[in-house]
Amino acid sequence: MGVKFSKRFSAFIIDLLIIACISSVVTLIIPTSSNAKKMSEELVQASQDYIDKKIDEEEFINKSAPYTYRIDKENFLISVIDIVVTILYFVVFAFIKGGQTLGKKLIGIKVVKQKGELSINDMIFRAFIINSLLSSLINLVLLFTTKDMTYVYATSIVSYLQMGLILVSAIMVLVRKDHLALQDIITKTKVVEVKA
Repeated sequence: MGVKFSKRFSAFIIDLLIIACISSVVTLIIPTSSNAKKMSEELVQASQDYIDKKIDEEEFINKSAPYTYRIDKENFLISVIDIVVTILYFVVFAFIKGGQTLGKKLIGIKVVKQKGELSINDMIFRAFIINSLLSSLINLVLLFTTKDMTYVYATSIVSYLQMGLILVSAIMVLVRKDHLALQDIITKTKVVEVKA
C-alpha cells in the first residue's frame, strides 16, 4: 500500500519551496537585461489597460503576445537554469539519496521500485510527469521554433496539459486504494513510508 495524498502533497510543496529558493538564488547571479525590464513594464501596462477596459481582449492579446515571447527569449538562460536545477534536484539528488528529496525526507517517505532497483530513468520519467520537466523542455523548444502568438498559444496548451497530468496524478492518489499516481504506474514505482 502506498503513501496517502496528504504526505505526498506535503513533501511536494516542501520540494517546490526548496526549488524556488535554489532557482531564485541562482538567477540572482544572472542580471536581467534592461530590455526585458522595459518589456515587462509594457506588458504590465497592457494588462492594466485591459483591466481598466481601455483595450478589448483581442487588442490585449495582440499587444501582450509579442512582449511575452520576447521576455521569455531574453530570459532563456533562466529557463535553462530552472531545467538544470529540476534535473539535479528531482532526478540526480533523489536518485543518489535512494528515492528521497529533502521534502520526502522531512515527511518520512521515499520512492522505491515496485520490483527490483530504482533507476535514474525511473526518476527522469517521474520528473517528466510530476515536476514539469517535459513541459519545460517543450516550452524551450517552442521558444526557438515558433514566434509571438503561436508561441503564447502553444505554451499555454502545454501548461494546461501539464496541469492536467498533475491533477490526474493527484486524483489517482486520492481515489486509488494503493495510492499510486500516474508517474508511479508508468515507472512501476511507489512511494512508501520510511521506517524510523
